[in-house]
Amino acid sequence: MINRILVRKYIGQSSLLFYSCGIALFAFAWVRVWVVSLLDMGQFKTILEQFREFEKFAPIDFDALFTYPGRVGMTYDEPIVILCVVVWCIARGSDVVSGELGRGTLEMLLAQPIKRSTLLFSHATVSISGLVLLCLLVWGGIGIGVFATSVSETVEQPTLQIPFFNVEVPLTIDAPAKQEVPLRDRVDVRTYAASTFNLFAFGFFVLGLSTMLSALDRYRWRTVGAVVGLYILQLVMFGLGKAATSLDMLLSFTFFSCYKPQKMTSLVTEGGLGAPWRFSEALPEGMFAPPVYPLILIGFGFLFYFVAFQTFQRRDLPAPL
Repeated sequence: MINRILVRKYIGQSSLLFYSCGIALFAFAWVRVWVVSLLDMGQFKTILEQFREFEKFAPIDFDALFTYPGRVGMTYDEPIVILCVVVWCIARGSDVVSGELGRGTLEMLLAQPIKRSTLLFSHATVSISGLVLLCLLVWGGIGIGVFATSVSETVEQPTLQIPFFNVEVPLTIDAPAKQEVPLRDRVDVRTYAASTFNLFAFGFFVLGLSTMLSALDRYRWRTVGAVVGLYILQLVMFGLGKAATSLDMLLSFTFFSCYKPQKMTSLVTEGGLGAPWRFSEALPEGMFAPPVYPLILIGFGFLFYFVAFQTFQRRDLPAPL
């Protein structure tokens, strides 16, 4: 089902894009963890409390951001991480049919003893493998950052509780002491396994959508425009659903509602490493168990690939201009 020559060809075509996205994701995740270590937890909490009314727009409760795992886990919601994954998926997915047609190479490929299914699955192999590696690079960048970073923490000063009065009197007039603590003592890198899987599911959905639209069209620019247009529409629906209670029904019609990496991080913090993988209980403020949301994205991705396969098998391909 997979042609090794085609796979090597597509790897060569997409290597520059993969290296660019991979280096950016790895470096950004590492630097993002280092930036977390520069912010004093107490000061960060004081600043964030001033924006409580905007908490509904955040992907996670502010209380979770007062912990190191929560702040490091915000990496998965950073625009540059999502952008790099989306760029890879749209670029690879749109190239499957409409990209080959636009370059005039599809007719020459299919003139060889190659099945259409082989062509599609060869593209899918390179695209999905690259997506897996990009997600692992994000996780790896976080891991390197956690193990290479220390944080400065304020040591609590001894106090005396006065009976019958809710007052604490400090027992020293010295300034609060600071201590350096390795970040790995505060953050377990395994916490982000479920978030990494969620990022892969998000990318697989976009990849399947791009491949399906590519199989339906003949111009790559139009395929890219359609995918980007749908992506922006879904993003606007998600923002409106989060902003207004009267429009919260829109959240049921956008795939962004299934991308919950921070919720997975919170579940690990509260219930252990196995919490995000349990089907026994629903996610807080959600309808389904935690693993259902990434599985919905993956299920739609497979559905899009199936539609792309059926369409590509049956459609008449125009001659190159």
